Amino acid sequence: MDSLKISHLCGGYDKHKIFQELDLTLPTGKFIALTGPNGSGKSTLLKFIYKQLKPDSGAVYVDGQDIQHLKQKELATKLGFVAQNGKLDYAFTVREAVSMGRYAHDGKDDGHAIEAAMESCDILHLQQKTVTELSGGEMQRVLLARALSQDGRLLLLDEPVNHLDVRHQRAILGLLTNLVNKGYTVICVLHDMLLVQVYSQLALVLKEGNIVSQGPTETVFNDALLNEVYQIRAHQVYDGELGRKVWLPTW
Repeated sequence: MDSLKISHLCGGYDKHKIFQELDLTLPTGKFIALTGPNGSGKSTLLKFIYKQLKPDSGAVYVDGQDIQHLKQKELATKLGFVAQNGKLDYAFTVREAVSMGRYAHDGKDDGHAIEAAMESCDILHLQQKTVTELSGGEMQRVLLARALSQDGRLLLLDEPVNHLDVRHQRAILGLLTNLVNKGYTVICVLHDMLLVQVYSQLALVLKEGNIVSQGPTETVFNDALLNEVYQIRAHQVYDGELGRKVWLPTW
């Protein structure tokens, strides 16, 4: 079954309708990157999937179910959402922060789920620290663990490596890759087209609410597309570690 299907989606914000008749089907068990220029609709699309926004018309289906027929609590058992620049304003411990992801399960098997989520994100050693003590990279792992503790197999992440240094970017994206290898589906907003090419299996390029290209990542990028979407010239270089060519901006 497809993990996500969007049918004839229309909507956006009060004075700015971003999507008009958007159709999209995404498979399970893949690392899927959403990319495109600022204002193209990437974050807005995630908000429709997570029911932060309601479409004017059309529907979003998760595991074959129209999410408008699901209560938010029920939807939370199917997917986890890590917002852009997410943070917690109070001095919760890491364990308390991760446990917040269990609200939809009414206490069922909380201990095991919380432990498993922290272990997957390599933060067990941080569980008694307060979130106000954490670095940016550690905080992203906590937010991801909170989403994992919901027990959904679909993860939505809005620029999870924004403002992180290269080492922490690699750590977070490597962690997401490992989760995909375990059967999760990851839909991740990324701005850096090199990171998209290195980590994602499928890429979807948005511009002004329209999908201008989608498919296996290695087939999506080319000079003409990058010129159309970003108004830049680009060239390919061979990366010996990856064993393939990647597209880079021509400076």
